[in-house]
Amino acid sequence: FSVESIKDAAPLPLTSLKMDSTLKTALPKINILGPDDAGYDEERMRCWNKDVIHRPAAIVQPTTTEEVSQAVKVASSKKLDLVIACGRHGHDCMKEGAMVLDLGKMTEVTVDKKSMTVTVGGGARLGDMDKVCQQHGVACVTGTNPDTGVVGLSTHGGAGYLSRQYGLAADNFVAAEVVTASGAIVHATPANEHKDLLWAVAGGGSNFGVITALTMKAHPMDHVYGGLVINVAPTVAMATRVVRTWRDWMPTQPRTVSVMCVLPCGAPVVPMAVVESDQALVPQAAGAKASLSCSPALQQAFGSGCGAFGACVSVKMLGRKQYHTELQPQLEAMQAEGHHYMSSVNVPHLTDTMVDALVAAARIDHPGGGEIILFSLTGAVADAKVESVAYAGAGRGKSTVWIVIIGSWKPDADGANRAKTKAWVQRVKEEMKALGGAESAHPLEGNMDADQGGLVQQVWSSNELRLREIKAKYDPDNFFKCNRNIKPTAAA
Repeated sequence: FSVESIKDAAPLPLTSLKMDSTLKTALPKINILGPDDAGYDEERMRCWNKDVIHRPAAIVQPTTTEEVSQAVKVASSKKLDLVIACGRHGHDCMKEGAMVLDLGKMTEVTVDKKSMTVTVGGGARLGDMDKVCQQHGVACVTGTNPDTGVVGLSTHGGAGYLSRQYGLAADNFVAAEVVTASGAIVHATPANEHKDLLWAVAGGGSNFGVITALTMKAHPMDHVYGGLVINVAPTVAMATRVVRTWRDWMPTQPRTVSVMCVLPCGAPVVPMAVVESDQALVPQAAGAKASLSCSPALQQAFGSGCGAFGACVSVKMLGRKQYHTELQPQLEAMQAEGHHYMSSVNVPHLTDTMVDALVAAARIDHPGGGEIILFSLTGAVADAKVESVAYAGAGRGKSTVWIVIIGSWKPDADGANRAKTKAWVQRVKEEMKALGGAESAHPLEGNMDADQGGLVQQVWSSNELRLREIKAKYDPDNFFKCNRNIKPTAAA
């Protein structure tokens, strides 16, 4: 391998169909797919969000960190438009005319019970992690869809069922192996000379390099109690009451309790994803039985014969579940691949006015498909100081709620369905921001239709300056820019 053989040539046009042959010459040991290759279309179509599928100039599939380093050196020397594909949920994973660095073959997961850590490859998905972690009786803080990439989710904060107990995924980073823009392979830990890099990737996304391995804290986890509760609330007033009651109840509960609230477009219900993860409260013995009474908090909320949180009736699909194989996949069918347009916002407190606007958006003025998800970032998430990691999260307040707005549609000839859905998502987000919400670092933000650079200060708040300084240290030319881009500070 030699970068020198090609680095003096002029940069390739981003849409050039010759990019794949150039890369194949420079990287002969790495599988590379170009537009004329068998398997190219199949690979580029394997994305969760069908709205972000385009025609990249080449899909490069390394299997080792060294191969990633070689690929980055070539791309950097040729000034190619490089994007990273891990779980393939990200906005730019199959960008038009780009060189896609597909980490999908780097999915190894290892558990170290002695140090209580889990290390995942850059392309591992939540399902890969759960499968291995189950064998060891541990879990990491992750999201709620097994198809999601661990690294992509975690480096943008990462919230899931265990967040109120153990913080965000980004709060649990122990080490990261990162290939920087120069192709250097850097091992970052809290105790070595690259501790600033570990701090930065814990919320700063893909701005600093390609993460080929991520080590996170592991926590004991086997059986939990939970599932789904469908709260029937046919009127706007009743749905509003359910959300407001949930909002007031959630921050006061034990940290082992997590209840996610959903407003599906046009449906007369307020579903909730529920879990009690206290390993002492939930019977762990093989074949053990459990009822709602094992969790005093859930018993209080869902134990009466009436509807929970003010609903007229609640359909409870709750029980003792194995965390990795039963709880984690429970939303997979509802989070299926398709055409989606997404955005999100963090609010320091979900006010009555915000609730009114969200319920109206989901019940009255909606595009037909989609949902608004309300996730309580309280408990351990609020313990961490804003400066502890790069993730800012609307100030880490004691009652912060993460609002994810998802619009979904069936494609039509003139794109009217997409346009209507996009307008709805953007309108809901702007309403929340006008009422005091803050930008989030969500990796599918607005499907990145336009440059998001002007919003960086809102995303990272007081951490922005330090992030820009670290960016200047590891990526001074802003090579990694297909993201919520953090621009490096100018040289003194």
